[in-house]
This record gives sequence, structure tokens and C-alpha cells, in this order.
Amino acid sequence: MKPIIALFTDFGMQDAYVAQMKGAILSIDAGLTVMDLNHEVAAFDVRQAAYLLEASTRYLPAGSIVVTVVDPGVGTARRPVLCCTRTDRWFVGPDNGVLTNVLCLQGLREAYELTETDYFLPHVSSTFHGRDIFGPVAAHLARGVPPAKFGPRTEALNTLPFNSPRMVGDTVVGEILHIDRYGNIVTNVTPDLLAGLEVGDDLSFTIDGRRWTVPFCVTYGTQPAGRLVALVSSGDTLEIACTEGSAAAHGKAPPGVAITFEHPL
Repeated sequence: MKPIIALFTDFGMQDAYVAQMKGAILSIDAGLTVMDLNHEVAAFDVRQAAYLLEASTRYLPAGSIVVTVVDPGVGTARRPVLCCTRTDRWFVGPDNGVLTNVLCLQGLREAYELTETDYFLPHVSSTFHGRDIFGPVAAHLARGVPPAKFGPRTEALNTLPFNSPRMVGDTVVGEILHIDRYGNIVTNVTPDLLAGLEVGDDLSFTIDGRRWTVPFCVTYGTQPAGRLVALVSSGDTLEIACTEGSAAAHGKAPPGVAITFEHPL
């Protein structure tokens, strides 16, 4: 069985870009399975894409091939690459840091720079490598072309700073990773860092100098509408939510900003 090809881009769906990329893939092999992961990543936002890419791919079956195109440097000296993680998933895309979270959390097994033009479309646009390079390479890989055929092996891939939560005295300093469409504030802090925290306890957090104390809950609907709560997200990190509302609307909480947690015992 041929592996799934999954597409992850900032293209949106109102233009022809996704359709053209799928067409390029299926023109190489109409029997391939192509699925959409996400095309609504904020345009040019490599850091947001790095988080969403890892979160979107962690449940894909082994052997899947992910075409990743969040590429503000398309056509410049940044390299096109192919890499395989220790979770046995393949990623094709630009070497611009978009693979940071994948490499840090899923691990790197092998990587190649894409230089063999025989596996690209005959005409390569300087502004659309997703269609002309990344998609076709994914199609050929899915058809069984050995990865070493696409270019030389490389060890050094570009990554963005990857911050881990840390203890500072009795507090845990983490980072806001993402604001989802509900306004939930997703952090990188795991609950085990807050010793003794139990459901029903109060949990204090500080963002940009503002401090809140909220109940630590199992899920959103255990508190009245409009109430801020803390809980463990489906990604197993601490999340600040507002029951039937937006937690992010309560204060400035963009991704990348520090968030400090304190468990008042």
C-alpha cells in the first residue's frame, strides 16, 4: 500500500494553489492518496506553523509523507529538503525552521537536500516550489523512489529557538504556543511541573504583568459560562480556557509570550 501524502500550507482555499499542488502530485501517480492537514496557517508565520505542523502530524500513520509549504523565502537561497523522523514520518519542505517542533519532539532520523531536478516538474517557478518541487518529490517518494536519489544527505537543518518550561523558585515559567479558534490559550507547560495540583484546586497564572487565579478543571463545561479555567489540553499541556467564551479576549496573549504558573498551596 502506498503511503498517504498529507498537505500542510498557508495557502488558504480561495485561490488555485492547493488544487494545482494536488494536480501536480496526482499527475505523477493518480493512484496516490492525498489528504489536507491544514491550509489556514497564518500567512508567512513560520513559528505558528512549526507548532501546528507537529501537532497535526503526531497521529499520522508511520510512513506518511507530509508536504509542508509555509515558505516566505521561496525562490531564495533557503534549501528544499526531505527528512524522516524517528517516528517514521517523512517531511518535504523548505529548510526555514518550519520543521523545528517536528525535529525537537519527533526526532530526526535522516535528511536530504533536494537537488535532483529529474524529480521536479519540468518548469520550476521561482514562486511556487510547493507545486513544482515539494509535491512532485512527495509523489515520487510515495511511488518508491529511494530517498537518497533526491540529493545528498545533510545533517544540519535550520531550527527556530525551542523553549522548554523551567522552574523559577516556586513558579513555572512557560510559553504560549498557540491561540486556537475558540480563544483557548495553549501553553508548553505540562501538569507534572506543578507538584500536587489536583482538580478543584486554584491555579494562578501571569501574562504580561496581569495575574489571574482560576479553578483547575477536568473540562470546559464544569464551570459557569464566562468563567476562566485551567485544564489539561488534548495535547497534554496546560491550557487556559473560558467556558463558552474566549480566554484570549481577557488580555494580551499572543504566541511566544511568557506565561508563569503558581499553585497556591
